[in-house]
Amino acid sequence: MKKATLRRVGAAALAACAAAVAGWRWSHGSARFGLCRLAFEYELAKDGPELDREAASGSSATYYFTSYYLNGMLSAFEATGDEAVLRRALDVMDGMLARSRDFREGGRTYRVWGPFAVTADSALPRPLLHYTFQATVPLARAAALIRADPDLRLRYGAAADRYVAFVDGCVLDYFYRRQLDSQVPWLDPDRFAIWNDNASNLALNAAFLCRATGAPTPCALAREIGAGFKRKLRPYKTGWIWENQTIPIGSDTDDTPGSVGNQAGVPDVSHANREAFLMATLYEMGFVFGRADVERMAATLADTLWNGSLDSPSFANYLNGSDKAYRVYKQPGLNGSIYHGWALLGAYSPKAQRALLATLHASLLGRTNPSLERNAKSYGGLLALAGHLLRNQAIIAAWPAPSRSRSF
Repeated sequence: MKKATLRRVGAAALAACAAAVAGWRWSHGSARFGLCRLAFEYELAKDGPELDREAASGSSATYYFTSYYLNGMLSAFEATGDEAVLRRALDVMDGMLARSRDFREGGRTYRVWGPFAVTADSALPRPLLHYTFQATVPLARAAALIRADPDLRLRYGAAADRYVAFVDGCVLDYFYRRQLDSQVPWLDPDRFAIWNDNASNLALNAAFLCRATGAPTPCALAREIGAGFKRKLRPYKTGWIWENQTIPIGSDTDDTPGSVGNQAGVPDVSHANREAFLMATLYEMGFVFGRADVERMAATLADTLWNGSLDSPSFANYLNGSDKAYRVYKQPGLNGSIYHGWALLGAYSPKAQRALLATLHASLLGRTNPSLERNAKSYGGLLALAGHLLRNQAIIAAWPAPSRSRSF
């Protein structure tokens, strides 16, 4: 063989080896990780224009849903360490902050998002607590991730400072201290007999601010609300349930035409994503919940909600496994949205992770049923699902030595 040919063959072999090594690193040596990463990157590219449109809205009612995309992106960054994903998330969040506005009340000025609305509590148009509390969660989470890593803090510390200032000023100063008088009304059973997910989102904001700053107020608030939720939990089969038959049948209609409200008397699965997210977050911080608690919550997903199918996975409409109609979601499984909170529990249950991977795989193959449709087509569903699955895979790979990971 001629020397020139040998050189070409050698160069091709080196290139092939380099590509194999790069592919192994990219996929973390795991076919499952590689599949989830491919799906995530495809969905991120596809959803990019929608993310930019939403960021430009200036509306907390829109950012409420933008949070699903952003939390999936932050999970993917935690798993991969790919700073391009982090920068894309920060770009969206900075766009959101740029559309905030001054709001003056009680002699103080706060930076908040519109729209402002008159509520039952006030004739003065004010920013909307419910939407704001969910919209700010990824900002607080991004700040916590950045500040936990000295290298990230050098490069993105200014962004973390912006997010801490905004969430602290808007969520804690304006809503918690001024509007709620430094109380959590949803923990008062005389005022709110049924668990309210505003408390869950407030706790998530507080938990991530606690991680970002170590300040006593958010740390105590996260513990207080987490403990309040824990008091609501009751064993159900292999998992948990709360508010079991305490929710009036037909309530929670949300005034949507054709809505039948809650027909099972227990929490619906889609809204309960917030509590699953909260439990996983507090457990990872060492607050309130232990490993057995989060494993039992994962069993709720794997044993009560999932139908057990790998080919056509579906998740129940209600926490007790019922598929009765909820609001306008009247088909079995159509309210089985699990991609934005429940999905984080796959890190703590092989069976739950199988169910989640099966959901992503079936969706990528074009299979459909009402549950797959809800998870694939809702507000960044596949992007968030793939991002959280990546995080789960990274946690599983790191166990029992989670210190190998940046933030787990």
